[in-house]
Amino acid sequence: MSSETDRARLFAYKLMTYRPRSESELRRRLECSGYLSDVVDSVMLQLTELGYIDDKAFARNWISCRSGKKGSYGLRQELLAKGIKIDVINASLAEFSPEDELCSALKIAEKKITQCGGSCPYPRLAGFLKRRGFSYTVINSVCATLGTGCDSSVQP
Repeated sequence: MSSETDRARLFAYKLMTYRPRSESELRRRLECSGYLSDVVDSVMLQLTELGYIDDKAFARNWISCRSGKKGSYGLRQELLAKGIKIDVINASLAEFSPEDELCSALKIAEKKITQCGGSCPYPRLAGFLKRRGFSYTVINSVCATLGTGCDSSVQP
């Protein structure tokens, strides 16, 4: 049993060298690899005690890395898919200011407009930003700033 625990721990270390992982992701990967649940529990406990697994730090890191590409709704969905608890997500997203989100949306929108040849109609740009997880408030602010014919009464 000890050797299986060691193999599972080494596999977990290998997974974490590729990228940081949430507790839920790592647990899922170990279980899918055929390790018994008591072995997985033991490995997860050891990794948590050593500080290798910390969902709060994972969520903050994920938000800081992905905030330039996604809005708060998109980041929330990604973290939920990673198995992070909603209270941890909300606490981490509270550090992500609305000004940062607006700035990210402006950069993404400007890039999209450039790719479209210098102009992009409101429905197309709004849909693009909505698929990246930005709120209607942010989308309307971006469209008004960039002058894409935004009509705040029309929602994509």
